[in-house]
Amino acid sequence: MSKPNTNAQGQEPRISRRVVGEIVIAIVVCLWMIVVLWPSLVHLREYRRRIRCGENLTVLGKTMIIYACDYDDKYPTVDKWCDLLTKHTEVSQKEFICPSAGNGRCHYAMNPNANLTSSPEMVVLFETERGWNQFGGPEILTIENHEGKGGNISFNDQHAEFVKPEPFDCLKWNVEVGER
Repeated sequence: MSKPNTNAQGQEPRISRRVVGEIVIAIVVCLWMIVVLWPSLVHLREYRRRIRCGENLTVLGKTMIIYACDYDDKYPTVDKWCDLLTKHTEVSQKEFICPSAGNGRCHYAMNPNANLTSSPEMVVLFETERGWNQFGGPEILTIENHEGKGGNISFNDQHAEFVKPEPFDCLKWNVEVGER
């Protein structure tokens, strides 16, 4: 039988009430910090997904330019744009997926009015519900992929940005006279 640990006076060591109190306070502080910081951590995760989605649209937009350079300065046809990009360029399947949107093969659509010579602020690609080879205009643009706060859009000058719903009406969707 083993002998219990004892101190110099022959007594078993005890945890003082002060130490127990400090441990309890430390636990309470840690729990409080988790409760306070948790919403920020969740927001940060969605922010990273939003950035990745914008990066995907930037890659797809640049891939559209590469395609156009190889095919008579024309973007892919709108009803086969995903198929043509995957067949004729080195774009990967993951660039078609918004990380915030969940399941689906593609979460982006092409503006059928966009062409290589359109103005730089013309919408070319934008977020939408899941689907493949989707095309259309503001009627299929979605903000639901990012908690209703906005959507990523790729413009003809090949930049992508996260746009909040308020200025959606100001986005350029149609070709004006002289732009063809």
